Amino acid sequence: MDCGTSPPKRPKLNPHGKALRRERIFERVRGGWSYEAIAAEQRVTPRRIRQIISEALRRREVDGGPEQAMLQLVRLEGALRLGAEAVAAGDIGAIGPYLNVLDRIDRYRRGAAPLQVYDKASRDRLFAKLNQIAARLLAETEPKPPAAEGGSHGAAAPERNEPRPLDSAASP
Repeated sequence: MDCGTSPPKRPKLNPHGKALRRERIFERVRGGWSYEAIAAEQRVTPRRIRQIISEALRRREVDGGPEQAMLQLVRLEGALRLGAEAVAAGDIGAIGPYLNVLDRIDRYRRGAAPLQVYDKASRDRLFAKLNQIAARLLAETEPKPPAAEGGSHGAAAPERNEPRPLDSAASP
């Protein structure tokens, strides 16, 4: 056996090193890299990359909920781009996979955006803030009346338009 031809063995990773490698792998996955490209960079096989990802997903070490959906959306962007280019080039066989990618994107978009409740109380608080801001801005921009010097000049002060509160019931 020739000792000079075999590549040097990689040192075994401790738990911290494994966690860092897992983070690097998931960062590459989020970046749209293929398993083969990640494996070449990490100097392991694509099969091992799949094992690392599936173990992490099984233990729920990645973000859940909207973050997971965003990860999937980022991963599907490349497939969507390729499918769109193939369909634009006239490849009829690419239509089915393209529609599947669109379906997956729609599914993940629903999970990526957390539902925001915007009820009447929230709308009323928003209108109250807007009214306060409008009143403050009007008070800052209106000219100050001159100081009274010995009484009234006999002329009536011009009537000013007073700020009116916004009507929250009239808005949709």
